[in-house]
Amino acid sequence: MATPNRQTPQAPMQAALAQYLPLEKNYRDAMKLFARFQQAHGFRQYLQRRAAFVVPAVALLLLISVACTAATVIFLAERHALLALPGMMLAPFVLIGSFFVEAFMFFSWLEGRALAQALGRRSKRDFDFGQMPQNVPWVLTALFLVLPLFILASVSLTAALVLILLAVGIVFAIAKFDR
Repeated sequence: MATPNRQTPQAPMQAALAQYLPLEKNYRDAMKLFARFQQAHGFRQYLQRRAAFVVPAVALLLLISVACTAATVIFLAERHALLALPGMMLAPFVLIGSFFVEAFMFFSWLEGRALAQALGRRSKRDFDFGQMPQNVPWVLTALFLVLPLFILASVSLTAALVLILLAVGIVFAIAKFDR
């Protein structure tokens, strides 16, 4: 006699983790954004025409991720020699996680700008920042961007300030000159 397929109830800890750290939802959102890039000719064309802004911005995002990763390893290694190994083991997660969050938010923001331009809803102000992306992964942002940036600032305040000012400068440049 065959038993019907039953879904097993999620453990309370797993359910809480899924609610507050929705990795699957964030992954699906990122894949949808990538699919829209591949399928939507207008969005792809928008990015290609703005390659002078997009390519340096992506390079800066990668530099920020590398700096945050290095700072995390240095921060842990400076605390105690036994923390150097866990710091090295965390490095790929910090690198990939921070770049994922930065790139996801940046390209979501650019997608919103492209959509606003296509619909003729762009602002006539000097600086048009557009709308903030709707699906920001806040928990991942806190874990993989904000915390590592604070760690970077504690390791090298100058490096953190320079990278943050460069990132803000790129956003302002896009908001000012992207018409």
